[in-house]
Amino acid sequence: MIYESVNPAVLRRIPAGTRTLLDVGCGGGVFGAAVKAALPCTVVGVTYSEAEAGHARQGLDRVVVADLNDFDPTPLGEFDCIVCSHVLEHLHAPQQVLLRLRERLKPGGRLVVALPNVLFWKQRLQFLAGRFRYTEGGLMDRTHVRFFDWQGADELVRDAGFAVITRQADGGFPLSRRLGARLSAAVDRWALRRFPGLFGFQFVLCCEAAP
Repeated sequence: MIYESVNPAVLRRIPAGTRTLLDVGCGGGVFGAAVKAALPCTVVGVTYSEAEAGHARQGLDRVVVADLNDFDPTPLGEFDCIVCSHVLEHLHAPQQVLLRLRERLKPGGRLVVALPNVLFWKQRLQFLAGRFRYTEGGLMDRTHVRFFDWQGADELVRDAGFAVITRQADGGFPLSRRLGARLSAAVDRWALRRFPGLFGFQFVLCCEAAP
């Protein structure tokens, strides 16, 4: 399967001044192509899949095929922005990967991380019912080897030597859409601010290298 998706919450957090971007776990290159459409930016993608790389090369400036578990990004140079969107949960030692990526950020560069929330309210109901089942895709994707909650996501990047600039949950309050657009948006904002680990299906963190 070729991963072809643009994560809007991540795309919104790419700094406007980004001129070089590393997309770790680039899939078929759809996200990187969206960045290039929005910014005058050179995008390098990394994927473990030759099939994904073939697609990604059509839209990105360079694509590297590598096992991310022991990937050394040093030969790729430095970047204004590095993106790890729904990839770290697939790795055995994500903190070690982040430590290596930290050295590839230019001064003032940004790391944008998106992680699925294993304690999203829908998944909590499954756990409460005594069901721990892997699925094809989603929060319990059978290829996930690490799981994160609100605090765990924060600890992952901080322990790898990053300072968190912004940390937000992406999601909403159940059935809020029935309240109308304006009230729905207000309820969602309140729910995500007050209970991010319950109502966010993913966490998006924008970070910089700590001093």
